[in-house]
Amino acid sequence: MPPAPSRAAIVRTGIVGLAAVMSGIGSYVLLVLLRDASDAEYANFAVFWSMTVTIGLGFFYPLEQETSRSIAGASHSARGGMMRLVFLAGGGVAVVTSLAALALFTPPGQAYIGSPALVVALIASFIAYAVQFPARGLLSGSHLTTRYSAIIALEGVLRVGLPVLIVALGLAGAVSFAFVVPVATLVSVLPAFVGRRESWRGIDRLPVGRFLGQLARLIGAALSIQLILNSGPLIAKVVGGEDAIALTGEILVCLSIARIPVFAYQVMQILYLPRVASAWRAGDTRAAGRTVVTAVGIACAGALVLVLGMLVLGPFVLNLFFAGKVLSSFGILLVSAGVGLFLIALVVSDGSVALGRHTLVIRSWVIGAVAAVVPVLLLDDPLLRVTGPLIVGSFVAAVQLGIGLARTLRASRVALATAAAAGAPAAR
Repeated sequence: MPPAPSRAAIVRTGIVGLAAVMSGIGSYVLLVLLRDASDAEYANFAVFWSMTVTIGLGFFYPLEQETSRSIAGASHSARGGMMRLVFLAGGGVAVVTSLAALALFTPPGQAYIGSPALVVALIASFIAYAVQFPARGLLSGSHLTTRYSAIIALEGVLRVGLPVLIVALGLAGAVSFAFVVPVATLVSVLPAFVGRRESWRGIDRLPVGRFLGQLARLIGAALSIQLILNSGPLIAKVVGGEDAIALTGEILVCLSIARIPVFAYQVMQILYLPRVASAWRAGDTRAAGRTVVTAVGIACAGALVLVLGMLVLGPFVLNLFFAGKVLSSFGILLVSAGVGLFLIALVVSDGSVALGRHTLVIRSWVIGAVAAVVPVLLLDDPLLRVTGPLIVGSFVAAVQLGIGLARTLRASRVALATAAAAGAPAAR
């Protein structure tokens, strides 16, 4: 049996989890406090919000991950250079994404996002991400869990406090709320530099090509995942027909509630992935497979509960928090089914990563993102065109991941059995 998570790991999970909950609450406060805005203003904010989430987690979060992985156990010397590399990489990503965002200043872009001020807020968010995510990667790779959690928690507190202040001053609106994102992101990074360890300067730089190559692979997978999950509001503004404005806001709030189980899983996954990885490294293929199958089973049950819960309680919850921005029952069914499939695919994906199948994960999500375009091109009904990408993309990714994972486990069992019969250790 793989070892149970250590007490320290559970404590770290609790600290990060509490910080993540605060961050999540901050995100929901923004969406709830803007509920009395007009449908048009809410739709504009929905587009801005979906873009910041997609770009932030699709481009900048992989930089945090690769930074953390690269500096964990890295050597130190007078040469150093790693800290400079990761912040330059963050700046480079910010430049690329900001240049792309300039297209939103064109007349078609303005018709889509609704205000030039929202484009400015979007670019400001990218610049703030270029500072925060590399800093988080340095903290994570240095095992400074408390300081890392302080960034996430402080950002959540600011995302609660600033909108409340804006409402109290009578300035509530899509633009004022949009600027909360870059301000909270940038201010929250201060704990990373209070008493910052000078040893960061001494971390030896990896070869630039190797670092950027790994980063590009992570971005390919992460961006595909975020496009699948957050495509609904972005597509609704374009293909929603006569109800495009209302549909954009309704999709965003329904997706925000339905994805709570995904958020919960991402907080708790540290209890799952190390267990699978340690069993796999120890050659205990059965234990690794059993853990993954159990996790997938729980995800399937969670997906079913999600769909049923959204159908029964979804309209009440959405009315309570979002003042009538409620999809039809069929729309709620489609969104929750898509999120359920996404949750299953995500659990299988993380299990594949724990087994070292990174190429499988990247390929599956990229193909899933490509497949997600098909409903938009082939269907006529606006609701199906908006919700179809999440369902199709998640399903295609889950099938590929499931088949690849099963083949990996089966091949490993065969190799171990063959090695045992020959009396020699199996190569892994």
